Amino acid sequence: MFDFLAGVLAELYKLWPSFGGAIILFTALIMLVLTPLTIKSNRSMIAMQRVGPEIKKLQAKHKGDREALNREMMAFYQEHHINPFSSCLPVVLQIPVFIVLYQVLIGLTRRVNPSDPTSNFNPKYFEGENTPLAVALRATNRMLSFGMDLSQSALAELRTEGLLTAVPYIVLVGLVVVTAVVQQRQIQGRNPSASANPQQQMIIKIMPFIFIPISVSIPAGVVIYFVVSNIVRVGQQALVTRLEFKDGPPKPAEAGPSGKASTPPARPKAKSAQATAGKNGKGSAKSRGNKRPTPTKPTDKTSARAKSNGDKLDGGRKSPTTNHAGRSNGSRPSGSQGPALTPRPRKRKKRR
Repeated sequence: MFDFLAGVLAELYKLWPSFGGAIILFTALIMLVLTPLTIKSNRSMIAMQRVGPEIKKLQAKHKGDREALNREMMAFYQEHHINPFSSCLPVVLQIPVFIVLYQVLIGLTRRVNPSDPTSNFNPKYFEGENTPLAVALRATNRMLSFGMDLSQSALAELRTEGLLTAVPYIVLVGLVVVTAVVQQRQIQGRNPSASANPQQQMIIKIMPFIFIPISVSIPAGVVIYFVVSNIVRVGQQALVTRLEFKDGPPKPAEAGPSGKASTPPARPKAKSAQATAGKNGKGSAKSRGNKRPTPTKPTDKTSARAKSNGDKLDGGRKSPTTNHAGRSNGSRPSGSQGPALTPRPRKRKKRR
């Protein structure tokens, strides 16, 4: 395993002839191999956040009965196709990679005279080989890159060379913390309305700073691995978040008391003139003028009124017989809304 990874590092050095550059390419390659697992882990974390309220209900329901709680939670995870352990898989797989890279870096910076810190390197994994990386290491006693000796730690440089020389190492450690904080903010930003318990919030806040004592005591070359892997994970999480939340993560201001997005109250619609007229039984003058009156079936009352009008016009004589449709000879239909219709007077015949 150590020889294989050292050989991979030597091949990457041909692409980027820099000690730090080869470590960056090596880290990117490892993260590329772990990308499917990392994406699966991020999706599992999103699913866990979405079902968080249901998990809390189960915890409250089976409070004091841990066996029943575990049984209900496992059934709940199976029902929703969630694997709670998949979110930890990429981190677990990176631990052996970190240990192997640390051992490979120690072997590459082995010195000809271990008791003399000024003697040149004698790479452990390239004995009898003349690869560009092996030749470059045998010609120097310092793994210089980006203004740092990647074979030394920030704590060792601070003790031996002073604060000014240790500044690049401190900046590198600071990048580890900053990238870890960004990752935590990304995870929290996926579901800002979800409330975590105080213990979990404390762990989230402290976790990025746990890397400080580790990063200051290991060689800077391994710290570069930390920084690059964190940056790649930030990009992977941003990609998964964009795919899962296409419309953007929910905002706390849009969430109601029940956790659902609240909708703004509907604005009252203005009442139309036609609706008001229908309600009051009267129409506006404009609407009455535009619409033609609909003739209605005459009643006995209206027929009698038309008959009396005809009698008056004829000087007391009987009016023409009114038919069953309410029409008199030569008259318009009566009983309809609109302007009153008067029958035409008939010409009197001369008496013989």
